[in-house]
Amino acid sequence: MNNAAPDIFSTLSPWTIVGVMGLLGSAWALSAWQRLGVGKELLWAAARATIQLGVMGFLLGWLFRQHQPFLLVLFLVIMILMAGRFNRKRGAGIPHAYWIGVISITVATVVTLAWMLMSGLVFWRGESFVPIGGMIIGNAMNAVSLALNRLRSEVGQREDMLLAMLALGANHRQAMRSLYSSVVRSSLIPTIDSLKSVGMIHIPGITAGMILAGMAPLTAVSMQLVVMVMLTASVTLSVSTAVLLAAPHALVFSQRIEE
Repeated sequence: MNNAAPDIFSTLSPWTIVGVMGLLGSAWALSAWQRLGVGKELLWAAARATIQLGVMGFLLGWLFRQHQPFLLVLFLVIMILMAGRFNRKRGAGIPHAYWIGVISITVATVVTLAWMLMSGLVFWRGESFVPIGGMIIGNAMNAVSLALNRLRSEVGQREDMLLAMLALGANHRQAMRSLYSSVVRSSLIPTIDSLKSVGMIHIPGITAGMILAGMAPLTAVSMQLVVMVMLTASVTLSVSTAVLLAAPHALVFSQRIEE
């Protein structure tokens, strides 16, 4: 089984790259045919991903050779600050959306990594600390973006009710309390559904990658279980923090009441 990795990954050729680009081209062709308007975005995203992954590969290779915990933490901090930019886009219209995203992701990352370090599931080594931290940050970023987007939608749908509560003397936090649970629940649906269906409907990327690399299936699924539970906990923490911070600021109707 240890020969699986060389058989698959050491035979990359120009034809392999052409095959991958062909898959992307089919998605672009479908977009053009159906006039979906996402063709350019698909090509740009693929080009950007290629460049970013290439740069990250060289950067991680250098980082792992340094054996400096400070550099590992600094790398994750930079990732969190960049993740906040994506949250700002999804939370457009919510004041301080960037810092809400940064704080929420930081809380989830620090708490989850600290717990895993104390339990011995992660070590102060680049090969362990950075990939796990990167998964936490990436999933937390997506969940926070979903939560901020959902929060904007809920506020728009319940504008009249929220305005009435403010007019009756409730402050912003009190008025938004009714939305907390619904926004958090809806934001956690993809994570919870993924946890429910893992191993039954789909084989997650980590399990597939480890098996392709030659690792025993039971070892691969054991690691996958740890990662899935870890991500569920961190996503729940990040979403709850984001909604708690963003909800009072999502009410941008106070000026209308004053007028």
